[in-house]
Amino acid sequence: MVPSVKKICLWGCLWGCLFVTPNVWAEAFQVIITETPMGAGHKQGVRRYIVQDSLGPVQQLTPLPGDLLYDPAGLALRNENDLFVGNRAAHTGNGTISRFTLYGSTFAFRETISGNQLTDCAQPCFDPNTGELFQTNYTGGVLSRFLFDAAGNPVANGVITMPDGGNQLGAIVRPADRQLFVSDYTRVRRFAAQPDGSYSFVGYFAQDGGALYHFMKIKDDLLYLTNFNANQVMRFTFDPLGTPVLKDTVAAENALDVDFSPDGKEMYVTDHRNGGIMRYRYDAETGTWLRHGEKIATPMLAGIVVTPTACSLPADLTGDCRVDLPDLFAFAGQWLVAGDDDYCLLSGNLAGEACWVDLADYVVFASQWLMDYTSQ
Repeated sequence: MVPSVKKICLWGCLWGCLFVTPNVWAEAFQVIITETPMGAGHKQGVRRYIVQDSLGPVQQLTPLPGDLLYDPAGLALRNENDLFVGNRAAHTGNGTISRFTLYGSTFAFRETISGNQLTDCAQPCFDPNTGELFQTNYTGGVLSRFLFDAAGNPVANGVITMPDGGNQLGAIVRPADRQLFVSDYTRVRRFAAQPDGSYSFVGYFAQDGGALYHFMKIKDDLLYLTNFNANQVMRFTFDPLGTPVLKDTVAAENALDVDFSPDGKEMYVTDHRNGGIMRYRYDAETGTWLRHGEKIATPMLAGIVVTPTACSLPADLTGDCRVDLPDLFAFAGQWLVAGDDDYCLLSGNLAGEACWVDLADYVVFASQWLMDYTSQ
C-alpha cells in the first residue's frame, strides 16, 4: 500500500473515533529517571514512564532529550510539575541544572542554571519547609544553594563547605528537624539548620565501611540510603537527637536511587550497573518492601523521582489534559515515522514497541479519544 493511501486510511479510522463516547482516565503518575552511564556520559536523556495505578503496567513516555541536558545524574521536584535535573557534565567541571515544566504527559524546557560553584552535579534536593534547592557537586568540596524569587526564578544563596572536602553524591533534608544529609561513598555528613539560615556540621554516620553510598530519600520519617556496593537500600529511623539508626535493608542490585508512588504502595529503585528499574510493593502487615513484577529494562540509570501528573493520558500529545483534534493532528503528523528504538523521541509512539508510529499506536490513541482528565 502506498503511503498516501495509508494516510487516507488512517484519517478514516481516526474519524471514526469522533463517535466514541468520551471517558475519563484513571489516576496515574510518572516515573522519571536519568540515563547515567558508569564513569561519564554526554548527550543521554531522561526517561519518563507513566503508571496508570500502583503495581500496574508501565508505559514509556517521550523522554527529555539529551540536547537539553549534559550528562544528567540526579533529579528533584520543586512541586509536581517543576523538575530539576543535575548534570554532571562528563566530570569536566562544567556542571549545570536543567529545569523543565511538566504538562501531563508532555513537557517544556524552561532554563539551564549555572554558576554558584556548580561543578559536577549529582543529586539535587529541596528543603520541604523553606523551598531552598541544594545541589551536590561530586567534586569541588562545596554544596551549592539556591533560593527562589517571587517569580520562581532561582537566586544563588552561597554554598556549604564540606568539612572533609570530599566527594558529594546524595543529599536530602529531613522535614521533622530540617537536618541536611550529604553522602560520600563511605559515610554520610549531617548538618543542622541554624536560625540565621546557615548550616553547622554535626558529624558523620556510617553503617558499612565497605559501602558505596549514593542517593537518598525520606518517606514517613525514614531515611532511605542506597548502598551500591552491598546491593541494597538501607532504611534508618532517628533517635531523639536525630541520629540515624539502621532499621533494615532491602535487597536491590546496584542500587543508586529510590522513590515511591504517590500512594506509598510501590517503591522504585534504579540499577546503575546493568540498567533497569526494580519494583517493590509495601507489605503493611510486616512493614517491609517485597519485590514485585519484572525489572523494567533500561540502559544504566541513576536518579529517579515520581510525580503525579497534571493529566495522565499518554495520547494527550499537546498537554491540555484532553485527547482531541489537536492531538489527532500531532499524531497524524508522525504517522509511519520511525526513530531510534533505544531512545524514542516520537510522542505518538504510544504502544511501547519499536520506535515506529503505526496501527499499534493508533489502537492506544483511539482508546483514549475524547477522554478529559480535567473532568475528574
